[in-house]
Amino acid sequence: MRTIHIYDKQTREHLRTQDWTPPAPWVALPADAVDADAAPLPPARAGYARVLTLACDAWEYVEDHRGKQGWLGDGTQHVVDALGPLPDGWSETEPHPSLEEAHTAKAREIRTGYDTALAGVLAGAEATATGVAVGSALMAVTDPDGLEYLVDMLTARRVELEQTLLAAQTDADPVAAVLAMVVSYPT
Repeated sequence: MRTIHIYDKQTREHLRTQDWTPPAPWVALPADAVDADAAPLPPARAGYARVLTLACDAWEYVEDHRGKQGWLGDGTQHVVDALGPLPDGWSETEPHPSLEEAHTAKAREIRTGYDTALAGVLAGAEATATGVAVGSALMAVTDPDGLEYLVDMLTARRVELEQTLLAAQTDADPVAAVLAMVVSYPT
């Protein structure tokens, strides 16, 4: 009986060690296996995989970060799925957006919040284009002062948020100030 090391066909990573008896005298080794005496296995090391060299005569340690989640240098989220060192520019900390990206996203949030609040006030549960049109027409006929008051109130809040957004850009940490803004409208 011989001891053999079984390795992964693709990565050559050690999978297991087992005792093996050849099924016939002419069978040298199973596929993807190496004799334990010919290539002694080094001890396991945390954070590394044991990988058989191309010559199949020794094992080497290769960094193993598989499953680790982080961000690449370009800011995209990434999960490591292969053996080897971490990609260039790797970070475990989520990157902050640029000031321009944060400003654009917050301005969009302010405008969307305004549109949603106005539609909700005018149409209630029927916040579709038709519902808003019908709701505003009915309110204009039945309570024109109320409609004007609601539109003025929501517009004033939108302007206030837009001014706060501009002021946040002069903060010591403008990106953090922009991201910290809470967009809300009275209902």
